[in-house]
Amino acid sequence: MSIYWGQLAALAAALSWALATLMYSRSSHHLSAAQLNLVKGIVASPLLLLGLWLSTDVQALAWTLVPVLMLALSGVIGITIGDTCYFSALRRLGPAHTILLEYLAPPFAAIIAWLFLSETLSVFEIAAGLVVLLGVLTVLTERQPVAGIPLSRSGVWFGVAAALCQAIGLVMAFHAFQQFDVSALQAAMIRLSAGTIALTLALLLIRPKMLMATAQGLRATRISVLITAILLGTFVAIWLQQLAIAYVTPGIAQTLLSTAPLFMLSLNFIRGRRVSFRALLGTLIAMAGIALLFLR
Repeated sequence: MSIYWGQLAALAAALSWALATLMYSRSSHHLSAAQLNLVKGIVASPLLLLGLWLSTDVQALAWTLVPVLMLALSGVIGITIGDTCYFSALRRLGPAHTILLEYLAPPFAAIIAWLFLSETLSVFEIAAGLVVLLGVLTVLTERQPVAGIPLSRSGVWFGVAAALCQAIGLVMAFHAFQQFDVSALQAAMIRLSAGTIALTLALLLIRPKMLMATAQGLRATRISVLITAILLGTFVAIWLQQLAIAYVTPGIAQTLLSTAPLFMLSLNFIRGRRVSFRALLGTLIAMAGIALLFLR
């Protein structure tokens, strides 16, 4: 039964992230990518810590130096850098294209595991990665703007960078799960807290005025929408994501987590937005490539 809990957790995380992306898109009009990432971390980190305290014997968890540092570095790469790039792409591309670029994370994860964890990468897996790329390009090369938002070259690069950082963070987190006795919620809390602390320090050193301007941006934002996005996209989705990784392999987890673009297409259809056949076809091709990559 444990594998099914992991699969359900991954699918629920994908749906939560799709809903949160729509809500983050509304908040990104008044907050920069770094500000949005910072607010997200400041709100969600205490919630994850509270959830860890309520659900687990904190003193019984593995707090040894090596796994904590590994998860913290994973958080800096995947959350400080990755989520900031993701929100930067969201401001330029809108939710549909931005969440689609997450399909690049599984091939990136496979390549990273091959390079640094000595996992094999067969010709079949390389071909599957190319299928993913074909699906993404099928959507990105559509001439008609998706949901009325034209394609931005800088937005695409931010989306690619976000997918790469996500892949690195997930591979590092999986390695920590394999080597040490770490709970899913503990890993999520360490990663998010480390990512938020690193982002705060970076802003203090590089752009301290941005911290003071955050309060002004929040006053122009619908706080209820932003808090809901944070609860779904961070507190709920990150915890479910780590739970999925703890129960199933990175391939199965990442495949199911990558269904978020499919949920996004469904949400756009429900909202009355035009969903072209090409967008649906490209998304399904990319999804098929991910399934071939990890589930053969």
